[in-house]
Amino acid sequence: MHYEKHIIRNFPKNYPYWKKILANLVFFVFGTIIHRRKNLLNKCDIRRAKKLLKPGDIILVGGLRRLTSLIIRGPVTHSLIYLGNNRVIHAIADGVETDHLYEVFCEYDTMTILRSVDNRLNPKTYHKKIQATLDYAKAQLGKPYDFEFSSGKKGFYCTELLYCSFKKGNIETGLEIKNKKLPIHPMEFINNNFHIIFLSHNLKLINGQVKNMI
Repeated sequence: MHYEKHIIRNFPKNYPYWKKILANLVFFVFGTIIHRRKNLLNKCDIRRAKKLLKPGDIILVGGLRRLTSLIIRGPVTHSLIYLGNNRVIHAIADGVETDHLYEVFCEYDTMTILRSVDNRLNPKTYHKKIQATLDYAKAQLGKPYDFEFSSGKKGFYCTELLYCSFKKGNIETGLEIKNKKLPIHPMEFINNNFHIIFLSHNLKLINGQVKNMI
């Protein structure tokens, strides 16, 4: 998980040079820290989340210190899939990669954990579906980030990786990515075929909506 200023080099083959420059400019500008404060997740959040997490769970987190929080509005701004053994997989500026759960807690400020309703509706087949979901996600390791939000096969943005992985696992998300003018916001998973199993101390569920209490 490399959010410090650096040159992004992972792009699709034959990607136009000017688009590479633009992508790096976007990363440099929107990755800027605008709130110089400590991470708001606490030790109690870490203990509770680790106790509840299961492979295939969605982790939604808020990077509220960076300029991206002004563009991706809401209490959560990024999404990941939990692989198990304290590892996550997600798509960031350098592409699809795995990271340790501890790094997630160090970087982000809010956290919500979701689990597919399929876990309750089809418990006998859920494990196989989740395994297929994780296998697909891991097969995308090294793919570049989709800076154009084009829903293509050459790269992924964070929620696109989740959407495609669950679709491959035959788990209904309740979302539709085709003909969508805007990229999927992480919050959209909350209002569809997933139930909330964890909210960090600085989030609350109010009238069915997750609200930031900071």
